[in-house]
Amino acid sequence: MRMIAVDDEQVSLGLLCAEIRKVVPQDELVTFSLPHEALEYAKSNSFDVAFFDIEMPGMNGIELAKKIKQLQPRTNFIFVTAYTKYALDAVQLHSSGYLLKPVTSAAIKQELDNLRFPKTYAGDHIFVRTFGEFELSVNGSAVHFRRSKSKEMLAYLVDCGGNGVTRKELAAALFPDEEYSLYTQDYMNKVISELERSLKEAGAEKILVRRRNFYAVDQTQFSCDLYDYIKGSPSAVNLFNGEYMLPFKWGAAAIKKYI
Repeated sequence: MRMIAVDDEQVSLGLLCAEIRKVVPQDELVTFSLPHEALEYAKSNSFDVAFFDIEMPGMNGIELAKKIKQLQPRTNFIFVTAYTKYALDAVQLHSSGYLLKPVTSAAIKQELDNLRFPKTYAGDHIFVRTFGEFELSVNGSAVHFRRSKSKEMLAYLVDCGGNGVTRKELAAALFPDEEYSLYTQDYMNKVISELERSLKEAGAEKILVRRRNFYAVDQTQFSCDLYDYIKGSPSAVNLFNGEYMLPFKWGAAAIKKYI
């Protein structure tokens, strides 16, 4: 899902986003501290869920929701406020939810599980996180890799952005201090086999492309914060804090080509 959050208080906005991320870490979330900026964004960008504070200067959350509803009638509005007095206004607007501050991830999950206009993914939703510690998740659950080098191989292929590499190139990246010997080749066979096994068990095997001495990822089969960052997505830009592909040492050098 694509979501936005609006609150003129930066601390409250940060806390809200942190709780949302606990529930749907793979989904896109764009934030605004000024209501009119959110309205301008809505004129050219669609989204499924909008979390609005109510008492904001210039335009309150109820007014903002009415304007955006004219642009996007099937948006799920969830109001997040410290007051109960606006509940009737929210009901009359046919909002999806009403949360009192301080919000919790449990309360947010309950609202997202019971949206007025439910949003579902077509099949398994596969997400790759590269900012901070590398992780592959399917429907919000992290995938377990039996070999750390299998996980690193996938990370390297994601960094290649869909471009194919050979087995020798993979070995050079994963074992930079080793010669490409028969021992290394044999170990690479185990790494590749275990990667395929882990992906198949998670239902994510479609993201790996393997042909004769050719390995790549199919970018159309998963979402990725790195790829969103390259496209200039505001939420992905906000996620990047200088850490990339941890704990893989080559990640620190690899990110330089993107920033």
